[in-house]
Amino acid sequence: MKYNPLTNTLYTDDNKLIKKMHCPYPSLKWGNLLSTDGDMSRFCSICESNVVETKNISDEALLKLLQEEPETCLKIDFNQENLRIVHHV
Repeated sequence: MKYNPLTNTLYTDDNKLIKKMHCPYPSLKWGNLLSTDGDMSRFCSICESNVVETKNISDEALLKLLQEEPETCLKIDFNQENLRIVHHV
């Protein structure tokens, strides 16, 4: 995965757009969200959306998930092993 912090956009390693990131509630903490699937997914009761942890998911699985549920939010840790920070794609 590649993340461009200048555009808040997440891409696959082969430059397919995954999602333009935008959370109107940036102060929310992962630990304060309702657990729905162990460590992989939480629920935001404010915007009523699922939030998926991206550190253990492949680009392909993430694309498939977002095709099925485009309103799903993503949790990204800038230090996760499967993420590269880029400034252009």
